[in-house]
Formats: sequence, C-alpha cells, structure tokens
Amino acid sequence: MYQALYRKWRPRTFEDVVGQEHITTTLKNEICSGRPSHAYLLTGSRGTGKTTCAKLIAKAVNCLDPQDGSPCGVCEICRGVDNGSLVDVAEIDAASNNGVDNIRDLREEAAFLPNVARYRVYIIDEAHMLSMGAVNALLKIMEEPPAHVIFILATTEIQKIPATIQSRCQRFDFGRIDTRTIAGRLAYVAREEGIPYEEEALTMVARLADGGMRDALSLLDLCIAHGGEITTQSVSKAAGLVGQEYLFDIADAVAEGSLPRALEIIEKVGSEAVEFDRLCQQLVAHYRNLLMAASTKDPGEFIVCLPEVLERYVQQAARTAPARLVYAIKTLQEAQAAMTRTASRRTEMEIAAAKLCDPRLGASPEALTARIEELEARLNRMQAGISQGAAPAAFPEQTPEPEQALPPVQQPVGEPSRTAAPPPKPSPETEEPMERWEEILARLNTTNKALRGALSGSAAYICGNRVLIRCDNPVFTELMRSNDYTKACLKSAIAEVTGRKYGIGPYSGAVRKEESPAPSPLDDLLRSAQEEGVQVTVE
Repeated sequence: MYQALYRKWRPRTFEDVVGQEHITTTLKNEICSGRPSHAYLLTGSRGTGKTTCAKLIAKAVNCLDPQDGSPCGVCEICRGVDNGSLVDVAEIDAASNNGVDNIRDLREEAAFLPNVARYRVYIIDEAHMLSMGAVNALLKIMEEPPAHVIFILATTEIQKIPATIQSRCQRFDFGRIDTRTIAGRLAYVAREEGIPYEEEALTMVARLADGGMRDALSLLDLCIAHGGEITTQSVSKAAGLVGQEYLFDIADAVAEGSLPRALEIIEKVGSEAVEFDRLCQQLVAHYRNLLMAASTKDPGEFIVCLPEVLERYVQQAARTAPARLVYAIKTLQEAQAAMTRTASRRTEMEIAAAKLCDPRLGASPEALTARIEELEARLNRMQAGISQGAAPAAFPEQTPEPEQALPPVQQPVGEPSRTAAPPPKPSPETEEPMERWEEILARLNTTNKALRGALSGSAAYICGNRVLIRCDNPVFTELMRSNDYTKACLKSAIAEVTGRKYGIGPYSGAVRKEESPAPSPLDDLLRSAQEEGVQVTVE
C-alpha cells in the first residue's frame, strides 16, 4: 500500500527535524540531563513540526536506548509509539474530545502508574478547542501533576489558550520554515525516491507551502501524480496556478474604469461554476501580487508563479498606482466579509466591481488616497500641457539655436575704429542624475513597450530644461532618429511623472566644468623672484 510522502518522511529523530533547531537542541539537552518538564506547550502554524516533536518527546523520555537525547527508533517503546499500540502514550484530538467528561476520564487514568513505559504521556492536539470546563479540569491536574505524567499541548492559536495553562507549561514557538530549507529537504526526498526534478520547481513548491513542511511534501506528492517529473509546469498545474486568465482581464477592465466589461467577465466566470466568494478571494491574491510587483525590486521573491506570468504582473502593475491597488484589496476584503452575511453573493461581487472601477463610490481612506493620486496625475498632465486619452503631441526640441552673426557696426566718419565687446559667455549648466527615471520607464510599459525595452539599462540626467539620456542600445538611437511618435511618448511619460515639460537629448559625457584661465607668464616670473628673495614692487 502506498504511503504518503509526509508520513513516510516524518522525522524519526530530533536531528531529522529541519528548521526548528532552536527547539530540538533544548529538548535534547533536557532529556539527556534526565530533567524533562511535566508540561510542554507547542505552538505555531500548521505543518511546522509540533505533533512530530510531541511524539519524539514521548519516545525519547521512554526510549530503552536513547541516542544523545533522541529516541533510537527500533526498541519496542519507540515502535509502540509509532504504531499507536503503546497504551502509556495517548494522543487526544481536542477538536472532537473537548468536553469536561473527557478530561475527567484523563485525570482518573493519569493517577495510575504506567504499564510498560517510564512516563505516561498525554498529547493534546488542537488544545485551543477545549471547552472552558475542560480547561478548568485540566488545570487542576496540571497544578499538582503526578511525577510519572507528562502533558504535551499543541495548538495553532496560542491566543486562545488561557494564561493559567500557559504559565504552567514550558512553551516552544515553532516558526515558519525558511523557503531554502524546505527546498533542500524536498531535493533530498526527491533524490531518495528517485524522482527527477528541477531546482526552480522545488523552490516554487517551497514558496507555495508558506513555511509548512507537511504542505510542501503533500504538494510534492501531488506533482508526482501529475507527471512523475517535478517541473515548473507540473507544479503550476498541481497548485492550480494556471487557467486564471480572467483575473488579469478583470484587473484590466478595472484599470480602464470599464464597469460593463468587468461585469461581463464576472458573469462569464460565474456561469463556469466559479463561486463568487472564491472569485473574490482570488482577486485579493491577484491584487496583492500586483502590489508586490509595483513595490518591490525583485517581485519573484514574493510572487509564486511562472516567469511569463510574473512579467504580466509587472506590466499590469505599471498601469496602476500602489494606492489604487491597496484600495482594491481593502474593497474586495470588505466584499468577502459581506458575503458571509448575505445570500446574494453575486450582488456583493458586482458592488465591489463598481467600487473598483470608480473610487468615488467608496468612502474608505484607501478610496480617498486613490482619488488623490489620480488627481495628482491629472495635475501633472495639465502642467505639462498633455490631455488625458489623446496621443501626446511632440514637444519642440529644446536644442540651442545656432548663433547668428551680428550685422557690422557703421562707424562715424573721422572717429577711430572700435571693435564691439563680445557678449559674455553663459555659464555651463550642470548635469544632475534624474532620480525618477525608473518611474518614467514604468510609465512607458503601458504606452510604448518597444521603447521601454530599448531603454533597458539606460540612465538620465537633468540639464536645465532638458533630459539627457544615456543609452548604448542602437535600437533606441534609431527610434529617436526616425520616429516622432517615439519622442512624443517619451516626453509624455517624463511630463506625467515630473509635472514639467522637458526637451530631450543625448547624454554626451561627464559633468562639464568651467575651464580655469591659463596662468600668466608675468605671474610665474614674480613668483620665482619672491622665492629667490628678490624684493619686487608692483606699480
């Protein structure tokens, strides 16, 4: 009979527990010294090793041949705990045995000495589900426990455990396991099972597990069932990351402010047996991913998806301000909460779509922030002389005009010829790096993707009323030379971000400096005379 991977590869010793070394080291030291606590409280998110460590404690304190604080795994005590035949170790599910009568029976049984083992060990899983009467009954025996009894409480919701219970236990907090640690463990399991895999696919599984080793092994099992080889495609299919094109379509309709289009897509999705509360939950995750794509330097660290899908997230996020994304998440979460209180989930979804398309319908602080950002963008366009929705008109290039020769001056008869003094040279303008260049490139993602691609690796500098662009890509040079629309798009993006109208030009080199005048020969002669001690008087 096939055994699931999370059961087959459950740790048999404390050394096998990954990601919780701060806990396993302490437990091993206690057991080695022969001073185990009478009560343990293990807390943390699901799949992080709470129940596994509880069973390891039960085996280690009773093991006939312990190995450096860990159970040997081969003696009759260890095998009895593993197969559940040892009566001195009881695992109680508090979700189904949470009454006061169950705890009273436990108290009566705990008074007797163990049959085979050294300690009676009671593992109470999901301890936060105990009723108040059961908690009070348990508290009584934990105040004065028999010397041969050890209680191990495991819970995912520590805040529901009364302080009177917590104060009588030795508490261990199980943290979420690091993605790299999970991926390393999955690689070890895949090698032992003889399953071919891709490193990127295992990393994707580790991210989807959200810090839980059991979830990671379960998903790995599902990926094996899909195709045998662990690839990014098989992981995407197993985790349901494909076939959600409608989420991008709805977000596009919202970005355009097209409520009819958004409602049409929602109606189509609803007719395909997708529940509206599920759709709302998926949209929350979608807008969260857009927020990560818009706010982080490396979105791939925060978004679990295929590379081509990640690129779509980046492109779609460039069209929307972060405040609008936060507003969308809050609005959808409110709709989720409202769906639990009404039978008309479709209506709540449609109301949420209307609020997303027009933030004026929302009264939350997030809606106000989104409206303010939209007004700021419009103001920048107005200041730059650009109308929204129309193709940006090309600005006249801000290039210096060639100097015109002045007409010769007519000299009066009889007066000596005079030469007009040359006009003063203007002081050269300094070139400062443009701090908002990345924002301008993000704007170009939505208006001219070809130009955005040509500007990869570029930089920009402000010099007076011009933006000087440093780009070694010959495609960019050709676009700027032969395509007026390209120049118009670039100027439009600069104006929308900065609120000012700039000319554009190529960046020629380093910052120019004023040339210092050449030293005078007379000054050198005077300096040499003074160094020789000759008295010099200048008249």
